[in-house]
Amino acid sequence: MRMIPKSAFLCAGFIALLSACSSTEPAATTRPEIVVTYSVLGSVVSELVGDSASVTVLIPDGQDPHDFQPSARDIETINNASIVISNGLDFEEGLLEVLATAESNGVPQFRVGNSITQRTVEGEHVVADPHLWLSPTNFVQALPSLTDAINSATGLSIDPATELELLKQLDSEVTELMNTIDSCVMVSGHDELGYFADRYGCTVIGAIIPGLSTTSEGTAKQLADLKELALENNVKAIFTGLGTSQNVADQLANELGIKAVTLSTHYLHEAANYREFMLNLANQIVEALR
Repeated sequence: MRMIPKSAFLCAGFIALLSACSSTEPAATTRPEIVVTYSVLGSVVSELVGDSASVTVLIPDGQDPHDFQPSARDIETINNASIVISNGLDFEEGLLEVLATAESNGVPQFRVGNSITQRTVEGEHVVADPHLWLSPTNFVQALPSLTDAINSATGLSIDPATELELLKQLDSEVTELMNTIDSCVMVSGHDELGYFADRYGCTVIGAIIPGLSTTSEGTAKQLADLKELALENNVKAIFTGLGTSQNVADQLANELGIKAVTLSTHYLHEAANYREFMLNLANQIVEALR
């Protein structure tokens, strides 16, 4: 009978031990990195993808997305993304060049504003209103294309059905809230409430900053004309916020004998998610106009 050397048993045992050790350690999986420009949009994307991807929001709450300037670290984050999701319609003015460069270098991008029915404003030129998140129906319209873009860039198989239903339900909730007031005539900080007004039966007669961006500037004459319009239309409140001088808003409100109400329209602020953000906004408007 042929004897098997003891060293052979030792080697076999060592190999078996290595195999057992390696089999107990699952291969590390890396989730896709989705970069989103601002927090309101980030909330919608996070709810859409769940735990299947990591979602990074570039612009911190409290900073104006209209004029945010990216740091070197922000640029690196963009360049390493699986996909970058932005508002588009020139909303992220300070990011336009960086995003264009990243796209030309092969970073997939999706601009929500290209997948909605755009509200346009006439001035020297006809321009699209970028404040699309202020109507959930815009996200309902854009979500199928957004989902396709995410799945294509990441290899995921996200189904938008649940998020679509949540957005439709949110639209119904906001509609119900706005129907509790008889009239909705508003003055805004800048021309930011157009989508909200169009969807929920409001009229915005003018803005302290007569433009779609907080980087625009108004004149003394425009402010005087706005005061006259507010008097003629029995405006009950001025709704102001990011990028608008609070002193100017307060002075105009005092002259008119009405309230100046500060809204969070460009970022989540204290809201936990997009639904809470929209309901907070609607509730503030309703309370001021009752």
